[in-house]
Formats: sequence, C-alpha cells, structure tokens
Amino acid sequence: MKKDEILEMSRKENAGKHDEREMAAFGTASRVGMLVGGILCAVLVFLSEFLFKVHEIGLVAWLVYFAMQGSHHITLYTKLKTNKHLVYGIVALAFAITFMVTLCVVTLG
Repeated sequence: MKKDEILEMSRKENAGKHDEREMAAFGTASRVGMLVGGILCAVLVFLSEFLFKVHEIGLVAWLVYFAMQGSHHITLYTKLKTNKHLVYGIVALAFAITFMVTLCVVTLG
C-alpha cells in the first residue's frame, strides 16, 4: 500500500471520531467547568447565608455540585477502570445525598 491509500483508509475509519487534541480540549473544558461550578457554589453559600438569609440556596448549590462531581468520577471509572475514580465518585455522591437529606429536613422540618 502507498502512503496516500493508508491515509485515506485511516480517515474513513476515524470519520466522526475526536482526535487527541479535541479530547484534551474536552478534558480541560470539563475541569474548568467543574472549577467554575465550585466557585459559584461557594459564592451562593456566602450570599445565601449572609445576604439573602435563605439557607436552602447553599444546600441546593452543594447538592448539585457534588452530584456533578460524583457522576463525573463514576463515568471516568466506567471508562478507565481506575479505583480512585470509583472512590471519589462514591464519596462525592455520598455528600450529594447528605446535602439532599439535609435540605429535606430543613425544608420540611
């Protein structure tokens, strides 16, 4: 086979798939998104406690954030099979459940 034939076959096989540069960009975007979400949660907690005096806003913010983190790590575990992602995912989801239960107790109680 000639070089051009090999390149053409490779292009056909990889059509619609992301290359390494795109995958790295998706990873960076994911990390930045999680960081911005965490900062926003901290700001919401501050505002809800000291400005709005509505404690439930902070609980909801952390519930959403830890649910995002947990699902992110569980997804990474299913794809990469690394135990640290499983542990991080379980811990983050446990925090999310804790915030959900606390929110229900505060709201209903």
